[in-house]
Amino acid sequence: MSASFPYYEGYDHYRARYPDQAIAKILDGLPVDSLVVADIGAGTGIGSRQLADQGAQVIAIEPGADMRRGAPTYDGVKFIEGSAENIPLETASVDLVTAFQAFHWFDFTKSLQEFRRILKPNGRLALVWNLWDQQDIASQAYTKHLYQAANTTDQYLKPEQKFSLRKQLDKFRYQLFWHGITLPYFQQLERFYFATEQLLDLEDLIGLARSQGSIPQSGEVLHQLIVKLTEFYDHYASPQGFVRIVYKTHVYLAHRS
Repeated sequence: MSASFPYYEGYDHYRARYPDQAIAKILDGLPVDSLVVADIGAGTGIGSRQLADQGAQVIAIEPGADMRRGAPTYDGVKFIEGSAENIPLETASVDLVTAFQAFHWFDFTKSLQEFRRILKPNGRLALVWNLWDQQDIASQAYTKHLYQAANTTDQYLKPEQKFSLRKQLDKFRYQLFWHGITLPYFQQLERFYFATEQLLDLEDLIGLARSQGSIPQSGEVLHQLIVKLTEFYDHYASPQGFVRIVYKTHVYLAHRS
């Protein structure tokens, strides 16, 4: 993770939380009261806080100073500067490694090697994404508007394509992982899907869009996106003034080999 995610001050407010069922699956069978978790690429700690709510002690590793400053103080969560490729933790020191909405940013091989290093024997790895559900018409249309406005070839909104410009071996390995087949340095790879949703007004729709790393924070592209999202809102909003955005939450679990 050579560069931190572009920070937007509304990131923590507008991003969706992870469904309770997904958090429960990540922690299933683990001794939560004594659990030490390293949450890598923690951002402002959305996933970290949800794990801490269940009793875990979470070390949130985040390279971006703005993200760390934007994270609220929270019982059970401690922020440390660091990257996925160079995690500042001792070998075999944590029970669970998590990455929420972040693994596609990391160097594929180096990050997995570091995850394995810091995990205790048979420790668990959880890689998680909230992705807009493309089977839902409004969510699909929202996704399309944001892709059209994206100002970079890095597809932050579509992690399964993140490695398309990298060397073929890592691309191939990433695709094998994404399809639930295998993950280097780990065993017993499983994937699970859950559903969640947000009810968003126009301000929320714009704020969520601006929280994406590929969306410019000023200029004509952002202006045109706001125009399109206003039209989108007018078309899809309920009489109560909200648009329902549906997510398909992807949870990948594996164990240290």
